[in-house]
Amino acid sequence: MVIMAGPKKKRKQNSEKRAKNTGIAPPAGPPHQHATTIAEAVDDVWHDAHGHGELEVPVSVVAALALLAPPAQQRDEVAGELIAMDADRFATFMRTQWAIFVNARPDLVNRVWPLMRPWHGERPLGDLATRAAKRVAGVALQRAQLHLTGDADLRGSTDLLGKVLTLLRGPKAAQARGQFYTPTSVTDTIARLLGPPQEGQTVHEPAAGSGGMLRAAAQAMREHGRDPATVTWIAVDIDEEAIACLAVNVVLWGLGPRVLLGVGDSLSHDWMERAEAERRETLELAQQVRRHKTVLRALQNLEPPDRQPESEQDSSASP
Repeated sequence: MVIMAGPKKKRKQNSEKRAKNTGIAPPAGPPHQHATTIAEAVDDVWHDAHGHGELEVPVSVVAALALLAPPAQQRDEVAGELIAMDADRFATFMRTQWAIFVNARPDLVNRVWPLMRPWHGERPLGDLATRAAKRVAGVALQRAQLHLTGDADLRGSTDLLGKVLTLLRGPKAAQARGQFYTPTSVTDTIARLLGPPQEGQTVHEPAAGSGGMLRAAAQAMREHGRDPATVTWIAVDIDEEAIACLAVNVVLWGLGPRVLLGVGDSLSHDWMERAEAERRETLELAQQVRRHKTVLRALQNLEPPDRQPESEQDSSASP
């Protein structure tokens, strides 16, 4: 999405007017409380507009919005533009966001696929689900999601996607899976007690979920002036949708390129080999596609040989 720049004063007035017209509420409370407010609103709207099922769709919407990082003074303006979109334009926006993600992090494509599938899969998303997805985006934006996930410091303080997925599934589903969302305050406390990872270390998380413990460890590193991108993060879980959330969180939390995510039982001996093979294959495919694009652009830029204009040829041939 391109935002046309105008006079600063006028742009600020338009942004404030748009925010007021679209009902964007100012963020209130600490990040984990703000995240809970957004997740509860998404849960209510999705089940009201769509009912049960296809829970990967609302999660994918929140995740795609989380990948936006407009400047602070333009967040309400960007939110207003998105809210004003019709369903078809919004679907195009979603497809574009996930295409950008693939180009930026092809190493995470296999793991993030459950969230990409509604927009790039073989079966097109139905009209009802598309309209419901648009409503999810609207309510998340009205709850000032861009002020949370668009801020580099705040988005590392909470796991919004984990909260959204947990609430959408409901408590009975979580109990059936044996999964429970660990509060941010608990993961932060554990990370501080254990001490932050040292730069160059490898961190293994055998029951990663959407990555709450990894987030806390990365945050603890930043508090000590260390860069999480210097650590190798290895994580696995049996829940492919939770790992898909973690794949997005890898980018949101700045965990860097040294990441291996797997879906499977951490007690099995082959999950890591399979994850490495899948990542390697995807990276090789991405390199091939990029090489083909480079060659195609080069061919398109070739100038045809200079030749004499036909009018001059005709005149030179006349007696």
